[in-house]
Amino acid sequence: MDSDRPEEIKARYRSLVESGEDPGDWAYAWRSELNRGGFRAVDFLMEEIVETGKCVGCAACVTICPTDVFDYVDERPVDTREGACVRCVLCADVCPSLRPPDPDSEDVIGLRKPVQEDGFGPYSYEFLARSKQNSMVEATQDGGFTSELLIHLLRQGEIQGAVLGDTFEDNPQQGYQRLARSAEEVMDCAGSRYTYSPNTVALKEAMENDIKPIAVVGVPCQVNGVRQQQHSSIRLEVNKWYRNNISLVIGLFCSEAFTNESVTSIAEDYGVPLTDIENINIKGKVIVRFKGGKEEILSLQEYQRYARPACLYCTDYACDQADIGVGGIGLDNWTYVVVRTEAGHKATQSLLESGAIETIEVPERAKKLLARLSKKKANKPLPAQLPTLQERIASGDLDPKNFQGAVAGGKDK
Repeated sequence: MDSDRPEEIKARYRSLVESGEDPGDWAYAWRSELNRGGFRAVDFLMEEIVETGKCVGCAACVTICPTDVFDYVDERPVDTREGACVRCVLCADVCPSLRPPDPDSEDVIGLRKPVQEDGFGPYSYEFLARSKQNSMVEATQDGGFTSELLIHLLRQGEIQGAVLGDTFEDNPQQGYQRLARSAEEVMDCAGSRYTYSPNTVALKEAMENDIKPIAVVGVPCQVNGVRQQQHSSIRLEVNKWYRNNISLVIGLFCSEAFTNESVTSIAEDYGVPLTDIENINIKGKVIVRFKGGKEEILSLQEYQRYARPACLYCTDYACDQADIGVGGIGLDNWTYVVVRTEAGHKATQSLLESGAIETIEVPERAKKLLARLSKKKANKPLPAQLPTLQERIASGDLDPKNFQGAVAGGKDK
């Protein structure tokens, strides 16, 4: 194929974006090439998304590639083996930064009816949940619902593994991917970290070892990448495996993640090793707990200078595409649970019937907060419509919430 094809596709894509075409049609830029033998989508993806700083690090391209073109380094795909590209175009088709989910995605994921809409994505019902085991509540973040659910599903044989994030021994606040296959391994991964954990990289381990079915737990960008892997219209064995064997997707509410430097700065400011930082929690402020029980309160506004640049391009707070959305939303020791799909309902009801958790109604203030936080992220242009990271840096505007200023200060591509 001509060496300039990726540039032609890029020009077609930019034309679709800039002319105001429906975002659901943007994928035409590359899908129209499939009958002509495809093209080196790796070049298009790297130029349009990775090199512009718009990559959210979800690893969808890394774990979908049938010829292992990519490595995952520093929260980004690296086209280490670009010569292995077979022009299948999957890496572009599953990228949530290149395009939003297909218009029929809500039907495809199986929303449970009747569907409600209160500002945080379509859902069936909601509640607050907490484990009945004090030890579980103490070991987890915000009630332990997710850990209880995964352990229950493993013990029932409903899943054979769960894609999660664990932490490094020498830095308990820095995450890495893990495929948990037992209750003990799930508990190893319990709790929240506010740095980015590349959970979904563990999908490759599950697929290569044919461990199925599995559950996936991730933040919104990861959830959206998984859904586009499952439901891409480009049908190959790799996305067929994901479609058939990911039986449950649990989404973690997320405003933004923070860089690893955020944790290093805390350790340096307080003169302690990284291993002494036991927990970081965010409830309108940053609560840092050190070994020995000492707590320090930091300003969230000041801490946001460590916000991960990739999060500038995220438009989803409550994981609208997940089977179940979960988060703390300012509540102590309770998980806010939003059940969206039939798969989420089935798993949730099974856990409820086991008697492992207690539930209460969601207070109106928490529901309003969830809607407000969701609206803040949803009311942003899509990544393709925003300036590049380099342009945002040049304009001096890296505030994830100030997208209007970023658009005004950025240059047209």
